[in-house]
Amino acid sequence: MSANLSKREILRRKRQEQKRRTAITFILVAVAVILLILVAILLPKFLTENASDTATPGFSIGDPDAPVTVVEFSSYTCSHCYTFNEDTAKNFIRDYVDTGMVYFTYINYPSNSEGSLRAAEASYCAADQGKFYEYKDQVFGNFAVADSFSEENLVAYANAAGLDVGAFENCMASGKFSNAYIQDVQFAQQSGVTATPTFLINGELLVTSSDLLPTVDNYLAN
Repeated sequence: MSANLSKREILRRKRQEQKRRTAITFILVAVAVILLILVAILLPKFLTENASDTATPGFSIGDPDAPVTVVEFSSYTCSHCYTFNEDTAKNFIRDYVDTGMVYFTYINYPSNSEGSLRAAEASYCAADQGKFYEYKDQVFGNFAVADSFSEENLVAYANAAGLDVGAFENCMASGKFSNAYIQDVQFAQQSGVTATPTFLINGELLVTSSDLLPTVDNYLAN
């Protein structure tokens, strides 16, 4: 009889041990699943936040491996920015950017005026269609037009720049990029920018547009 009881006891203990192992396995699997879910949720956010800390915002053209990088901080309501765009920017892009010597980035640094903010938002909508530079030139080209930053005129510039006007209007109406300028402004302020136009040339702050070409040439010569 005692032998039978011993066998039962052994069997009972084996069953208890099996249940314990099963429970531990279940817990480990559950923890692993939870960790995987957390990684899936948090990793993209972590990578995005770190990328925003190091990456330059704005709209870039040219060869990223070019020996010189130029970042322009500009506002559509800035008369000096208008002058630079009309007198220098087009030739600069042709002679330096298109030839692979300069990697160029334009960053919106709007004033707090309604027109400046609206024009900046419109340029993001244009960039959404891959037409940022075409649109920027239209905006600056109409700088002297009466009420040049009205919604009606901004739509007209979209048409002249070859955008899908319906998609552009939907973008503006949705407010998709109504706060997009904030990251650009933060980057500008972190870079020490206090006025427009201002330039970063290989990380060096330059506040006089007339010195842009000599400074770039100096970097290229060294």
